[in-house]
Amino acid sequence: MKKIVLACGSGVATSNAVAKKVTELLDAKGYEGQYEIEQCAIAKAAECCANADLLIATTVAPAGITCAYVSGVPFLTGMGKVDAENQILDVMAQ
Repeated sequence: MKKIVLACGSGVATSNAVAKKVTELLDAKGYEGQYEIEQCAIAKAAECCANADLLIATTVAPAGITCAYVSGVPFLTGMGKVDAENQILDVMAQ
């Protein structure tokens, strides 16, 4: 089971939008039931990532994270989305 942390400024607004898109991606690629998503504010991201496999954030990655990081901005803008999706799928395949 992979743990994915989704972080944005408050842990509510944009992380919800990204969570939906990441869930759709992972389920479509056959990973349904093989991951869990936790949402948090970026200020708590380092703490939330302590036992996580991946951080997807709509802001700059904070110092002190110990897991893989993928920018969530492409899921909001569409620019670079394929690369972000591939990075997420690479983490899932490990």
